[in-house]
Amino acid sequence: MLIFLTGMMGSGKSTIGKLLAEELQLPFFDTDNIIASIEGVEVKDIFSFKGEPYFRQSEYDLISSWKISSAVVATGGGLPCHHHLLEILNKMGKTVYLKASIDEITQRLSQDQTRPLVKGKSIPQIKKTIGELAKIRKPYYEQAGIKIKSAGTPEEIVKKILVKLYSK
Repeated sequence: MLIFLTGMMGSGKSTIGKLLAEELQLPFFDTDNIIASIEGVEVKDIFSFKGEPYFRQSEYDLISSWKISSAVVATGGGLPCHHHLLEILNKMGKTVYLKASIDEITQRLSQDQTRPLVKGKSIPQIKKTIGELAKIRKPYYEQAGIKIKSAGTPEEIVKKILVKLYSK
């Protein structure tokens, strides 16, 4: 079983993905971490030095050459929105959209000043940025096969995903 988790940054893809992989006894991967490892620098540095188009092409190259058939994969927040990648992910495996409210994401990200998009911003500025980005990305995320509200504990969210996975 190949499961791709999609959603906004801060929606819980990595946290939920690790727990889901453990529950299903599958390996866990994070596309941002894979690309950073290949490039030898952090994602924020790829954006800074090589630009977003380079990074988006790297995401496409990674997914289009994906060979692993059983895993849980946390995708970067923007990955499903470029190069028809959500369409490709839907063909490769199960896609899960972790739907978090703008307020939940803002709260989570305000605690994490390592992300370039929110670094040094006030909570109202973070909320505005996330809201604008979410509006652009939502139509892509909504194409996922499974949609889960990511409210509750990580364990509760994993249970919701498992119910949906096994009811389809």
